[in-house]
Amino acid sequence: MSRYRVGVDIGGTFTDFAAYDTETGRVFGLKVPTVPHDPVEGVWNGLDALRADSGVEPNEIGYFVHGTTIAVNTLIERKGARLALLVTKGFRDLLIIQRLRIPNPQNWFGGRPAPLIRRARVYEIDERLRADGSVHTPISEEALERALEQARAEGVVGLVVCFLHAFRNPVHEKAARDYLERRAPELHVCCSHEVWPRMREYERAIVSIINAYVAPRVAGYLGELEERLADLGVPAVPYITRSNGGVMTARSARRVPGDMLLSGPAAGVVGAVQVAERAGIRDFITLDVGGTSADVAIVEGGRPQMSQSEHVADFPIMMPVVGVSSIGAGGGSVAWVDDAGVLKVGPESVGSDPGPACYGRGNERPTLTDAFLVGGLVTPQTFAAGRLPLSLELAEQAIETLATGLDKSPAEAADAVLSVAVAASYAELSNLAAQRGVGLRDFSLVAFGGAGPLLACRVASEAGIGRILVPPTPGTLCAVGALCADVAGNVVQSVVGTLADCLPVLPELYSELEQQAREWLAEEAPFLDEHRVALSADMRYVGQSFEIAVELEPSWVLEGNAGAIADAFHEAHRRVFAHADPTAPVEIIDLRLQISGNTPKPPSTLLPPEGASEASQSTTQRRVFIEGRYRDVPVYLRDELAAHQHIEGPAIVDQSDTTVFIAPGWSTRVHESASLILQRQSP
Repeated sequence: MSRYRVGVDIGGTFTDFAAYDTETGRVFGLKVPTVPHDPVEGVWNGLDALRADSGVEPNEIGYFVHGTTIAVNTLIERKGARLALLVTKGFRDLLIIQRLRIPNPQNWFGGRPAPLIRRARVYEIDERLRADGSVHTPISEEALERALEQARAEGVVGLVVCFLHAFRNPVHEKAARDYLERRAPELHVCCSHEVWPRMREYERAIVSIINAYVAPRVAGYLGELEERLADLGVPAVPYITRSNGGVMTARSARRVPGDMLLSGPAAGVVGAVQVAERAGIRDFITLDVGGTSADVAIVEGGRPQMSQSEHVADFPIMMPVVGVSSIGAGGGSVAWVDDAGVLKVGPESVGSDPGPACYGRGNERPTLTDAFLVGGLVTPQTFAAGRLPLSLELAEQAIETLATGLDKSPAEAADAVLSVAVAASYAELSNLAAQRGVGLRDFSLVAFGGAGPLLACRVASEAGIGRILVPPTPGTLCAVGALCADVAGNVVQSVVGTLADCLPVLPELYSELEQQAREWLAEEAPFLDEHRVALSADMRYVGQSFEIAVELEPSWVLEGNAGAIADAFHEAHRRVFAHADPTAPVEIIDLRLQISGNTPKPPSTLLPPEGASEASQSTTQRRVFIEGRYRDVPVYLRDELAAHQHIEGPAIVDQSDTTVFIAPGWSTRVHESASLILQRQSP
């Protein structure tokens, strides 16, 4: 009764499905349009399509996992819950002051984001802990009562509590929660020490506020999803992809909904790791171009780089997430000309409703997808496996309005739109590489999403990257990644002290973190038999303002090996900043542990070699605008390619979920794992 495992990724334009048949080992997928006003309806439609196309009966789905943008969209659109914030007396302006540094050093006139909670709903509480966690001023119940009365008068639905030094000792936050829940059981109470107990009040407050801000919409969405799945007869408990690249139950997602902010992009990176590993590629950069945005991330040694300094909607997210950077250059991104006559692409997107002009749903503004169509890179009849026929005429009309303003032909304007999108992707790649201390030329590029394989050659050429991998199902790789993701959770404890001072307490602290993680995993996924733990610490030189993450071996901590811990930090510091000082004292700020329960993965399938089966031959050609003119380009069908087959560019490879463009100067080899390996030829 549990034959199928199903992964789903809900994007701004399409909802992608990947299904794994555990009896045959077959993995297959499909795309259906996202329903913006009711994302669960899109999931319902996709499950219906799986049943009709592939015979996947709902009562045979034993595992269901999906990523969703409901949390991040709630934050970006600022449509979350009305909240109040309780802070230590004297810290009422915490959300206004934020950080005094300039958010963007290149823009002296840029402002800080408006707080999610207005100052009128920030209440000071008489209480104070010292830096070591000891009590300086006991918490005042009178102050709590006054704050509660004012919050009720403001009509809030939730209260966030963030007190000074609560990461050291949560005694006052716990007392506040107990009092507030007793006096106002109808209000949701969120305490910062329960979300992510780390130092820095502003960042800890923001993570806690975001968690409470998106909670009602996430809870409503998950409730409807569970109800719809039950109505269909799906017996599986739904899992949700999370920002750290793992998955969690819907129950946990309700408790910590902020963990879902980057769930979709993170799942794509997980899927990329799986397919790249099978092709023997471990160092690469991902390029995920979907309908709304283009996302890039770095993977070294087969492991995605994690980050605790990402920003979502201009707010810092200090929880560990897969380091994904997004730009507004997706298929639905609007192409426009600014007042200075400069062509821009995004960040505004038309999404799936009304969608690009070629969808024929009323939008007349040109988009990246319209440019693909006018340039001949996609065909109107086969887009999204024929589920969404496109209108070349409407695309040409939209691009024509752009061409007139640029004094170009429609084909030249369409090509210019692609060039701007490529430039934006390259700029983000360069920034990300600089931040992570890596060189782009040392990496391969893994291109996926509906439009990633169309832009990959141009982006790689711009960045000096010589090798590209295109997965077997690039259009649904985020759904495949959700299917492959492990059940993963993080626990953290702040230490804040020199390595010498902290060393005696680290073994006990590690044991406590490991116990917490094991208990979480046992509750989250009792059916999993195998798991692994990864230990790291946030460290810095004494006197530095910010720290870096350093991977540690548990044995170093348990045995008190200060030398190994310090050496790991110096090496990490040298890798990021190109220098280190082994003679300088080192501080440990936090100790973090991630536990991952290993979920079953779809097996790797091998293609028959060329000669063992008849290799695909180009039977058709397509007129594609390349290097200033239209050229007839051979078209191959992805499903008919054989292992080790070679294709010289320019060429097109068509498949149900996307199109792969092999540019002039590039050649392609079909890997036995069914991925395409594109290699740039020497000039």
